[in-house]
Amino acid sequence: MTSTTTEFAVNMMCNKCVKAVEESLSSPNINIVDIDVKRSCVIVESTLSTTELLQKLETSGRKVVVKGLGGTTAAVAVLEAGSPKVKGVVRLAQLPNACIIDGTVDGLEPGKYQLSVHENGDISQGCENCGETYNPVAKMMGLEGKEYGDLGHISAGPNGRSAFRLENKVIQLPECIGRSLVISQLQREGGKRITCGIIARSSGLFQNPKTICACSGASIWDENNLPIRRVL
Repeated sequence: MTSTTTEFAVNMMCNKCVKAVEESLSSPNINIVDIDVKRSCVIVESTLSTTELLQKLETSGRKVVVKGLGGTTAAVAVLEAGSPKVKGVVRLAQLPNACIIDGTVDGLEPGKYQLSVHENGDISQGCENCGETYNPVAKMMGLEGKEYGDLGHISAGPNGRSAFRLENKVIQLPECIGRSLVISQLQREGGKRITCGIIARSSGLFQNPKTICACSGASIWDENNLPIRRVL
C-alpha cells in the first residue's frame, strides 16, 4: 500500500501538546513529518486511512480537523444526495503511481457496496442524473471488462459506518474532477444507487489557510463536532 502525506489542524498551545500528539502517533506505520504549534499544524506520512489517523490524534485530547492530502491533485466528494440517512466524505489524492481514495460514510446498512466514478456531476435530482460509470478508455487499456471508474467495494459494519482507503492505479484524478462519486448496491443485489456527491478540487498540503468553514460559518474547532462535515 502506498503511503500518503496528510495535513491536520490540531488545537495545540504548548510543548505539552506536542508531546501528547507525538505519543498519539507512536506507531511503526506512521512517520511524523512536522508538528508546528504556531500554525496548529501536524503533518504525517502513513498507509493508514485519514479516519484512523484522526482517531489516533484525538487520543491526545486535542481537537483535530483534516486540512489536506498530499499529491499532484487533491479532491473531495461530500456525499449528501440520495438517501437522507447516508452521509459521508471521500477524499482523493493523485500520486505519481496511484490515486488514493480515502473515505468515511455513515448510515449504511451492514454489507458490501460498490464505489464508482460516474459520468456527470449532476446531483440535482439525487443520484439519478449522474449517468453511467465513467468508462472512456476501458477497451484501449485492456481492463478485461472492468470499467475505468470502478473503484472497488467498500464494507459497512454493524454500526452503519464504512471507513476505507483504496488504491487505484488506473484512474487519473484530474479526469474525474466535476464528475460524481456514487455508492450503490452490488449488481447482484440490484445495483440501486444509495448516495452520491460531486468530485470537487480541494486543498492539498499547505494550500488551506482557512480557520472558518464556508459551509456553516463555524470555526474549524466547532466544525469538528460534526463528524461527517470535517471538510475545510
